[in-house]
Amino acid sequence: MLAYCTYCSAEKTHSEELLPAIDLYKSERITKVFNSAQTKGRKFLILSGKLGVIEPHQKIDYYDHLLKASEVEGHAELVASQLKEKKISHLVFYMSSIAHDKHIKPYADCIIEACAKSSIPIEIREDYFND
Repeated sequence: MLAYCTYCSAEKTHSEELLPAIDLYKSERITKVFNSAQTKGRKFLILSGKLGVIEPHQKIDYYDHLLKASEVEGHAELVASQLKEKKISHLVFYMSSIAHDKHIKPYADCIIEACAKSSIPIEIREDYFND
């Protein structure tokens, strides 16, 4: 199954309640990729630095965690197993330029490594997103 994926966002809705991931993250990028996936009938996933790959309607707690380079290898193991579990056969990963935001690099490294571990082809689509 082909899936569209992008990384989570620092901006989140503060709530004591569990929220669907699509409502928790405040991101123009996430919304755009989610809408594109829906329009094209593709599965949509969000790469969380804490939870791995999550589905947009999966209810999650508020958290604040930025994936660090030192965590990439271990997190990629989790993400690889989740991608297999979700039967993903090809992944299109949407991201801003690392030159625009250096914090993105561990997320890009993680998803690339996870796909390599799972033998899943990955296509990186870099664009400018206003978030």
